[in-house]
Amino acid sequence: MIFYFTGTGNSYYVANQLRKKGERLVNMAKARDEKEYQYTVGKGESVGFVFPVYCWTVSDVVLDLIRNLRLEGARYVYSVITCGGSIGCAGGLLRKELKKRGITLFCVYPLVMPDNCLLFYNNGTEEHQKEVFLNCQEKMSEICTEIRLHRIRKPLLAFPARICRPAYHMLMGTKKYHVTDKCTGCGLCAKNCPDHAIQMVDGRPVWEKKKCAKCTACINRCPVGAIEYGKGTADRARYNNPAAFRQSEQDDEGMSF
Repeated sequence: MIFYFTGTGNSYYVANQLRKKGERLVNMAKARDEKEYQYTVGKGESVGFVFPVYCWTVSDVVLDLIRNLRLEGARYVYSVITCGGSIGCAGGLLRKELKKRGITLFCVYPLVMPDNCLLFYNNGTEEHQKEVFLNCQEKMSEICTEIRLHRIRKPLLAFPARICRPAYHMLMGTKKYHVTDKCTGCGLCAKNCPDHAIQMVDGRPVWEKKKCAKCTACINRCPVGAIEYGKGTADRARYNNPAAFRQSEQDDEGMSF
């Protein structure tokens, strides 16, 4: 069983690479919305948590689910945290929160993947993104092997990730989002928002909530590039994991991100 949260597909792709045939994928944002908090782990089954790091800490989407999670029969629990550079001490915070629910986290793996945070800086060239993605393949193969062997690696302390959360919350504002005349009114941004912060009004997206997870699904996944954040994103490249989109189309359980 693998719990995942994703904005532009990196963590969804990783979760699919890690799962064994027939293993269940649980979309954390969807589970939180539907208040599906109780799960029973099958005999011999591992449990994984795969998600991106934000501001070197754990997002509210992930913590909201974990703080209500009831997991029966979990024996070996691991996490793969995707990032553009470093996960900081996010693994330590995850371990602490899971411990409160009676769940032992045995291993945390950071995995550097192409960055999607164009809100604050450039994602890099397409060539750079391809290079980073290729490099992560070898690392992911190593992670898969270690998970199968039930390796134990204690994550770092939780305190640094806790003190990063106020900074994360300061950056969660939606005021700077706006839409250009390129908007076709397709509504994908509202559909893809895990916080339901966007509503379609007269055929155009409106950010009605003051805060969101900052997963960047709306701005990166807009099919016509109509969404901007402040004045700095107009010339910045968008990023979506192409392998994740292909996997989503082929997924035998009809899962999507």
